[in-house]
Amino acid sequence: MSSDFESLNILLRKKKKLVPTNCSEAAVKNILLMLEELPKELRLIAARFDERSSLEPIIEGKRSLRDTLLHLLNIEGLNYTTIFPAFLLDKPTIYPLHAERDLRKLNLFSDFSFEGLLETFCLERRKTLNFLRSLEMQDWTKQMIKSGKAREETIYSRARELAMHDFVHVQTLKFQLNI
Repeated sequence: MSSDFESLNILLRKKKKLVPTNCSEAAVKNILLMLEELPKELRLIAARFDERSSLEPIIEGKRSLRDTLLHLLNIEGLNYTTIFPAFLLDKPTIYPLHAERDLRKLNLFSDFSFEGLLETFCLERRKTLNFLRSLEMQDWTKQMIKSGKAREETIYSRARELAMHDFVHVQTLKFQLNI
């Protein structure tokens, strides 16, 4: 497992070079590509599971595929409180909502089937991509202020964080499944 972890770190370092912290047209293109890839990758992974097996952790003590999908959906939901307000408002304050601690408590997807979760994620990602693709280059640098933090974030930094987060989860699933 430690060699898998090291392999994941190597992949992560390579990806980070493609999406540096400074906004550029090339970096935006790479972020969009990464965000586009996740639904495709998840569909390929999900094809190995049914409703019942999606509930079981792939590796004991880790998330099940269903839990990973719920997590990704909750992360995607944070766009409504971060990226979208940053575009619509002048330096909005964003609140420290967390996908696991906060959004999961809302229990928005409790009656969704495994397939329903996957489809919902893909639709949410499609909406996010439609929005991001519509941005002009200067829009990517629109800022938001994190409540309680001195640091300002941008649409770019948030989209980069989302892309890197997704990448780690899909690579982790691939390592767990040996694919």
